[in-house]
Amino acid sequence: MRKTDGNRTGAATDVPSRASVLPNILFVVVCVPFFMFLAWLSAMDMTWEHGGRDIWQHAAALRELINNPYAPTNPFIDDATGSRHFHPLWVGGALIARALGLDEWAILAGAAYLSLTVLALGIYMFARAFQSSPWSPLVVFMCLMATWVAPIQHTGYIAPSTLQYAAGYPATLLVGASLALWGITLRALERPALAWWLVPLSAFMFATHQLGAAIGFVGAGCFALFHRAGTWASLVAVIAAMLAGIVATVFWPYHNPLALVFRPGNSDWTGGADFYGADYLTVAFVPAAIGLVGLLRSKQIALLAALGVYACVYLLGLAGIQLAGRFLMPVTLVLQLGMALLILDLIETSHHRPDGKVVLGVLVTAVALFHILFPTHLGRLTADDKRPSPNLYAAAQALTDDIPDHQEVAAHPHVAWPVVATGQRALSIPWPEPLIDDLAMRQAATAALFSADLTAADRIALARAHGVRSLIVDPARLHPDALAALEDQAVSRATSGNLSRFDLYD
Repeated sequence: MRKTDGNRTGAATDVPSRASVLPNILFVVVCVPFFMFLAWLSAMDMTWEHGGRDIWQHAAALRELINNPYAPTNPFIDDATGSRHFHPLWVGGALIARALGLDEWAILAGAAYLSLTVLALGIYMFARAFQSSPWSPLVVFMCLMATWVAPIQHTGYIAPSTLQYAAGYPATLLVGASLALWGITLRALERPALAWWLVPLSAFMFATHQLGAAIGFVGAGCFALFHRAGTWASLVAVIAAMLAGIVATVFWPYHNPLALVFRPGNSDWTGGADFYGADYLTVAFVPAAIGLVGLLRSKQIALLAALGVYACVYLLGLAGIQLAGRFLMPVTLVLQLGMALLILDLIETSHHRPDGKVVLGVLVTAVALFHILFPTHLGRLTADDKRPSPNLYAAAQALTDDIPDHQEVAAHPHVAWPVVATGQRALSIPWPEPLIDDLAMRQAATAALFSADLTAADRIALARAHGVRSLIVDPARLHPDALAALEDQAVSRATSGNLSRFDLYD
């Protein structure tokens, strides 16, 4: 037998009582309407998002899968190569769309409700397996949603300000699936027969989002190794089940998820958010850093081990490792779980004090105020953020309607995303997308086409070499000298909304 990691905080085994019913009711009453509200916000007016959102790449992949689910081509460039976005979630969504006559936007809206349903279930499954207190799901939910010093908007976070636009993203679904994975892992350590559930869940996670799955597997592995008592047989069963799920993904017909891990599209790409800047660090650790006290106080070796792994990988980003910065998100998540442990300890202690009912009353009041006031704040945030400019998607549609979909256009950095969402192929995209082997060359050629230094002859020659005739740009985001060069050298210019199209030759 392996030893526990300190205080026993395992699954509840007591018979449900009236004392355990109230926390469950509160969890449902608070969590479900709040998440459904966020899903509604996310599903509303998706085509009004700005050019840097991930919604465009998901829409492009879904559009291609709906058109041809059995032999789709790359949704971004004119190439028969597949895409990492052809994963089980979007393939299933595309088949549903074809059966019901829906488009990609309807599937993305449905994915918002699905992902937040999975997130709610994941929170409940993990919290009940991790802590015996019936209050644990509600407290974990509150800590994940309300412990943010300021709104943060980036895929991978599960802050309300992120979920209100990214609820339907695969990354959001993977957070919920990871929490469910952790919960099943804890249960399977006690009952190894449950380990087989980890096989399909691990396969789905890894085939859908390799980075999100890796984050989940690290946490599950730490729980299996350190969290609580169990036989070595149960440990082997859990680890073997997850490995079996990962290996099974090599049979996914659209791509090999294992190969994607070692095949970046441009290993030298340096764009994206600065996860090491003051803004991101402040939001990540204030007030979440308080959770370290809860982790140490309760001797949660499994979560401390996971925190250490996530933090070490995050620091590798300072050495130039791509995507390592994304491990800041699970660092924050684990610290928020530490905050939940502190609150649960307060609740447990309150039962032995005369003012215990007062403490619980304050908690319930805080929950009620959160439920009433926070959606109102999100509504105001949405009104300001959801429609920041004329509709880029509509503008891209208008400018590319007369261009065959598989004729590539050059789009100036993030304009490429709404362009490819319309079904139009682009010369390059501003992301190190796997499976596009010549992406670095394509990105360099795109940058050159928008340079102010090229003569008309050189610009046309470069465009012809890549089969490009049209350049699409947001003039406000292009250097004035480059814009002047395009205006002088193009044979025609068309404008729609914020975007302009320059044709270099007839």
